[in-house]
Amino acid sequence: MPIADKFRKAVGLFVTMDEPKSEAPRALNFSEPAPSPTPHGNTPSAEMTELDRKLAEIEKKSKAIGTGSQAPQTVEQLVRQSDGPNLDEIKVSAEETSGALLPNGNVDVQAIYAGAKLPTVTFGAEQTRELLSKLPNGLSLDMQRQMVAATLTTMGATMGASAETIVADASRKLAALASYIEDLRKVTTERMSYAQAEIEALQARITEQQGIIASTQQQLTTAQAQCEAEADKIDDILEFFSLDTGPSKYAASVQPSAVSGF
Repeated sequence: MPIADKFRKAVGLFVTMDEPKSEAPRALNFSEPAPSPTPHGNTPSAEMTELDRKLAEIEKKSKAIGTGSQAPQTVEQLVRQSDGPNLDEIKVSAEETSGALLPNGNVDVQAIYAGAKLPTVTFGAEQTRELLSKLPNGLSLDMQRQMVAATLTTMGATMGASAETIVADASRKLAALASYIEDLRKVTTERMSYAQAEIEALQARITEQQGIIASTQQQLTTAQAQCEAEADKIDDILEFFSLDTGPSKYAASVQPSAVSGF
């Protein structure tokens, strides 16, 4: 699917911000392998970590506030409520971001994001991708979301990370990529049109020069034929008055004694 289509689809996606459910999995640690899901039925022990206790407190408070999810919002609505540009305000100039195209043919997406002047976040789309890669294999989507929600809950106070900030960061970066490709397509089309016009002009010039060559060659051929015909006539005259017996039509009929007086 083209980037522009991905972006149009993303803008209309509805996002719900569920609170972590009871018995939420432990938050993931980037420096350690992701833990396996806790077997169902196990109860907290005296060895519960400080992090587990904090999660339990958060769960208790969230239940006191009330159960259920916030009303779904589209990605576009969510971005409008966050700090930074709206999705329709993100524009990237391919010419001003020429450094994004590396000599080896790769694209530096960070240069594109910088060209879009996106706000800096401590935990954004890239870090979330790394977090998701650490989840154990075989987990259901619901369990994955619970684990990520638990992790983000612990990060919120120190890193300002939340589902909202991640969705805003990811959608803005997608908008930047879509804008960059669209502008690059325009620039490329203009360059190709200019190059095509140059080719056509050169082809017209080549055709003109080929015509000049053909015309000049024809002039040479015609002039040579006429000059050779005239040279034959003059040669006949010279041989008429000479003892030469060359190819002239007069050579065979002229006797040496007849011209010896000249």
